[in-house]
Amino acid sequence: MFKRVFKGKKRRIIFGVIVLAVVIVGIIMAVSKPQQSKEDQKEATVHPVQVQPISESGLVKARHHQDINVPEGAKVNLYVNDGANVSAGDVLGVATNQQDLTDGTNKVNQLQTQIANAQQQGGDTSDLRAELTDAQRKLNQANKSIVAPYDGTVSIDDTDTSNVKVAIASTDKYIASSVTDFDYDSLATGDAAQVATNAGDVTSTEKITFIAQIAKTSGKVTSYDFKTTASPKYRVGQQVTLKIKQDKVALPASAVKKEDGQAYVYLVQGGRAHKQALPMQKSGASYIVDEAGLSPNATVVKAPGQRDLDGKQI
Repeated sequence: MFKRVFKGKKRRIIFGVIVLAVVIVGIIMAVSKPQQSKEDQKEATVHPVQVQPISESGLVKARHHQDINVPEGAKVNLYVNDGANVSAGDVLGVATNQQDLTDGTNKVNQLQTQIANAQQQGGDTSDLRAELTDAQRKLNQANKSIVAPYDGTVSIDDTDTSNVKVAIASTDKYIASSVTDFDYDSLATGDAAQVATNAGDVTSTEKITFIAQIAKTSGKVTSYDFKTTASPKYRVGQQVTLKIKQDKVALPASAVKKEDGQAYVYLVQGGRAHKQALPMQKSGASYIVDEAGLSPNATVVKAPGQRDLDGKQI
């Protein structure tokens, strides 16, 4: 009985000694292992993020739109229908001034009778013939041709037959849009814009042709009008969405180091950091850099702080 108890205690003592030895060895190894300094720790890196395109709504408009003069009160005989496509110089119809037509016809008939009578009597008809020529000219003016000033689409309002209205919108179109003050400096004349109709599947690549320098303010929103070219396949009045690609990338503010008013990043190449000055613009919590100066595939140190990492292995 005594021997059995003694053996049990002995086993527990031996087990405890073994456990203690393992713990002591672990502590010794942990203490003896060299600690990696902060300078030797691997630096976190980031890739620049491609800036999203500017997206704006737009409206297709005719580059030229004008009312074609039709004398009020004239009787109009049109040769084209509402919505017809016409070319510059096409005669769209004739507007007749009924009073001038009546007066002119009567005058011409009267003079012709007088000339005939004068001829029968052997009298001089030269003055009467001059009057007839003038009367005939005025009679012709009673009929006025309605002519298209340029290529376009005709719109006709003949609700009031005594006051028919004819207008023309040029086939040459443009897209009108606007940009906020925040994005104004990100646009330039000649920039490409990807355009798509809001309804349907018409798409095209257009170019910015005009950017206003004077702002329009609505409430607290300041915006600037701009225009682009418009493909012939768009219809006047169509609503579209424009996306203007930005050849810029964004970096977190932590990746940018400022010294003497100059902005730097640490570009990682060949496993080492290289200090590089770049022109950039602050935007919220990011810095915006032209893609020509910093590729989206580049790798930069995420948070260099005030340390000098130039040439350091990363």
